[in-house]
Amino acid sequence: MAERDLIIRRGPPLAMPQEERAPNLVALIWRLVDGHPDQEAIRWKDGDNGWVSRSYGQLGEWVSRVSAGLAGIGVEGGTRVAIVCASRPEWLVCDLASLALGAVTCPIHPAESAELIEVMLRNVDAEVVLVESRQELTKVAAIRASCPSIREVVVIDDGAEPSEGARRLADIVPVAVEPEREVAWRAGWGAIGPDAVATIVHTSGTTGRPKGVVLTHGNILHNCYAAVQAIPFTMDDVALTILPLSHMYARSAGMFAPLGIGVPVAFAEPVMERWASNLAEVRPTVMLTVPPFFQRIHRRVMNDVERRPALQQRLFRWAVSLGPQRYERHLAGKGRGLALGWQLWLANWLVFGPIKRQTGGRLRFFACGGAPLPREVGEFFYAMDMVILEGYGLSETAPFLTLNTPEDVKFGSVGHPFAETEIGIDRATGEILARGPQVMRGYLNLPEETAAAIDAEGWFHTGDIGEFDDDGRLLITDRIKNLIVLSNGKKVTPAPMETALLASPYIAQAVVVGEGRERTGVLVAPDRQHVAEWARSAGLGMDPNGARIFESDEVQALIEGEVRRLLASFPAYERPRRVALLPRPLSEAEGEVTALGKPKRTVVLAHWPDAVARLFPSRAGQLGS
Repeated sequence: MAERDLIIRRGPPLAMPQEERAPNLVALIWRLVDGHPDQEAIRWKDGDNGWVSRSYGQLGEWVSRVSAGLAGIGVEGGTRVAIVCASRPEWLVCDLASLALGAVTCPIHPAESAELIEVMLRNVDAEVVLVESRQELTKVAAIRASCPSIREVVVIDDGAEPSEGARRLADIVPVAVEPEREVAWRAGWGAIGPDAVATIVHTSGTTGRPKGVVLTHGNILHNCYAAVQAIPFTMDDVALTILPLSHMYARSAGMFAPLGIGVPVAFAEPVMERWASNLAEVRPTVMLTVPPFFQRIHRRVMNDVERRPALQQRLFRWAVSLGPQRYERHLAGKGRGLALGWQLWLANWLVFGPIKRQTGGRLRFFACGGAPLPREVGEFFYAMDMVILEGYGLSETAPFLTLNTPEDVKFGSVGHPFAETEIGIDRATGEILARGPQVMRGYLNLPEETAAAIDAEGWFHTGDIGEFDDDGRLLITDRIKNLIVLSNGKKVTPAPMETALLASPYIAQAVVVGEGRERTGVLVAPDRQHVAEWARSAGLGMDPNGARIFESDEVQALIEGEVRRLLASFPAYERPRRVALLPRPLSEAEGEVTALGKPKRTVVLAHWPDAVARLFPSRAGQLGS
């Protein structure tokens, strides 16, 4: 495609001189291991022992020993090492230990089904599989016979007894590494260049079968340096990670980027219900997450306020109203001003202080990706001096392409292009194209799909639709494969409506459907807690924990009313005609959503045919237009 067909925006040069850049990911971390060995690197919750940490020197020694253990079972340059494990310190250590041997790490989220794990292991020809615990070992053992490339399975958890022909990591790791072996090992990873393959990460499969994305050390390093240039980290920062390291978003921007400049990273506990406590205990200053995290906090706060006395409710509404005022002044290039600044100080003292203390009281900003963020949620946090920086990227770009910055944030946009990154919009189709050092080498074993994704001029075709605003920020509309073509030929982009619906406290998930139909419909998974509380306050006389509530006409009417209210500004032909309620939330375990919470549309349609049928009966009433 010729450049004249594109609207192009370019990011700034990368500020770090070429000669100062690390040649590989191990070298990136080892600059801190050698230069600041006593500085804290990682922190995690260790059962009854509370929060424990390791310095860069201790992290380096840990990685060295695990690397020696992996070498002892035959891991070497080019070996495909799969990691089937939740985010924990050992994930990082095993990743670095494998990379230091020249191996290629192939992460797999542990919640994936055994069938999908088999597909991924076979695709990468995994030779060594590192599993977290007995649960993941059972999955791998069930499909090992159909994966002939596997020669070693190693269990990370010290408490898991090895079986099924597996070893335990603690049993293969030496107590210490001989000095001469350490020297040779360091020389080995020191010779790895940025063009060497570092990892193969599978796409989320939201629009089809997962594909193996081949990324080099240089792809990921560029994202680290560009992220640090865009985000004003300081040596006083502490990052908290809650996202799965099997995704490049958390691994690149949430792990390698901060650790590479000396910002310690704390691992949240693997149970979502503990994250609130983790925030209060770690008191992070920066955090990477996804929109549902903020929406849950926003809903919880708003629900709590609804139970307060009328005076407190009015005070809260006044405090929240300052967020849009401050944001509008920011968009106009103005400061807070004396009057608004005083009101924000008073609101922080009277209203926001207790809320901020629940997050540790020190958060400066969040980086947020994965899905659009409702503006009202962004403004709510903005009023509290906690800025949400929306960004955009894909596994194929390691992952970031664009990002808002604290000084130039605009909710609803995903910011300007990263350093040394070009973003193009195809004038004919609206597709977003990208070109830069972070673009993948290609899809594993899929030369035709690679050629279709990366054209002769080096443009990566993202499959997403977008546009630039007047200031050159990128706005994401939807995915091309998500476009709904109605029977009359009109095209509907479902993502903006799905995002708008999540502003309701009664809607947990929403999927707009309607391909080939006269009008769209929407599948809704109600927020069970808020709906049950609404039912109780409405005096419906039902058991708040019973399924009857979610099958009632009253709840159906409640959700339909929310859909009408929140989608009133959308064109009439786009708005759903009917609403079908799902009896349970869409589940990652069932393969219906990704680990980042994005619905897999094709899976949802396949799993809920009866609900879809209710949306499109031959004759029925319809939602008001």
